Amino acid sequence: MRALLVASSLCLAACGGPPLPFTWSPKATLAPPVSKVSPPPGVFNGELKLIFTTDRPATIYLSTDGSDPRNTTAGRVQGPSPLELVIKATSTVSWFASADGKDEELHTGTWTRAGGPKGTISGVVVVGAFAVGKSIGVARNLSLQTLPRQTAPSEVPFLFEGVFTGTHQLVAMMDRNGDGQLIPLVDYQSPQVAITIDLNDPYKASAEGVRLYLGASAIDLCTISGSISLPDPMLGATLRISALSPDSFLSGFDPQTLLTQLQAGYQIFTNPTDTVYPYVITDLKPGRYVLAPALIGFGAGGLAMNFIANPLRPVSCEAGQEATQDFAFGPVSISGTVIHHPMTAPAGVVYGVVAARNSSLTDGIQAVLMPAVLAQDGTTGTYAGNYAGQALRPNVSFQLRTFMSTSTAMNPLTDALQWAVNPFASQPPLVTLPVGTSPVVQDLNAP
Repeated sequence: MRALLVASSLCLAACGGPPLPFTWSPKATLAPPVSKVSPPPGVFNGELKLIFTTDRPATIYLSTDGSDPRNTTAGRVQGPSPLELVIKATSTVSWFASADGKDEELHTGTWTRAGGPKGTISGVVVVGAFAVGKSIGVARNLSLQTLPRQTAPSEVPFLFEGVFTGTHQLVAMMDRNGDGQLIPLVDYQSPQVAITIDLNDPYKASAEGVRLYLGASAIDLCTISGSISLPDPMLGATLRISALSPDSFLSGFDPQTLLTQLQAGYQIFTNPTDTVYPYVITDLKPGRYVLAPALIGFGAGGLAMNFIANPLRPVSCEAGQEATQDFAFGPVSISGTVIHHPMTAPAGVVYGVVAARNSSLTDGIQAVLMPAVLAQDGTTGTYAGNYAGQALRPNVSFQLRTFMSTSTAMNPLTDALQWAVNPFASQPPLVTLPVGTSPVVQDLNAP
């Protein structure tokens, strides 16, 4: 055939006709198109735009759901080259190009999402009822980002951009005192979360899904909240509240452990003007708790404590739920002199604790522990010292008893606490004192 074509060409030239040009090459359109993708399969942060191109005009067919785009149209994407595809999660893409009825071989590649955009930390602040209506924000090291106030418990998103390599401490804050400012350690804070960023490692170049709980708990834990009334705040006293096991008040309890728990409760900042203080205790394991608010401060003879608890009515706290319980201290103060007549003159200073208790099935126990330092009267040989307490319930009766360091007690404070929380204790009260609404003065003769 080729010889015939050559001969015909020579003949035309010899017969006076124009020569016919001739080149021999296979038709290029007989081969399928060739495609490529940029960037190639690998690791990315945030979202990624894939661009599919071909060596000549062609249609690209692809799928991201694991199906073969050559055999199905369900979920298949197609379009002329160049074709763009934006992915926001780890994706395996299958594709091929087709032109002039010729299909290239199927290609498959996987792009792995390592995390959010480089240099970002994002997440949500889970706002509980305690923080509703308050100014809130998120602090990252020395950077503060304010967030909108919430009208109901909700999840509020936050985003930090331009974050550098290193460790970042995140904490959510709530304006506790209403001054319009968010100040660490002064205002209410969530538990702190540490985030490590490494911009050179795509898997550590960002952090997503950070959850900060502001007056709220994780879904597998529970929250207890409420308010504490304090008609006359004690000068220099701190207000704390503890969530205790009901066993803390049962027979055989350890008074030293209970004393430590009461002193280490969640702190509630008081001021000279407010008389009602909201509180919240978060991240509790589901179960039953006895709540015990305590006023701790220096009295006439040293560190005094006044606390309320109702062991007969524990609070049930369920996972993902918020239980409530309110408390009220009273406006009544008590003071007096303790007079002690030891059989043998003790060496050193005599230390005593006056315990006052009131028990009620509905209101539970109020126990007031008032220290007194006793000095000896050189003439009579007796020892005397002052005691004082505040915030007693009004219009009830309190039982009083003293515990002295000269007795068999090695620690008058823990002995006084053990007696105060047990209305059936064997030691009888020295005085049963009716309390109205006015300050009470009562002198005591210690046994």
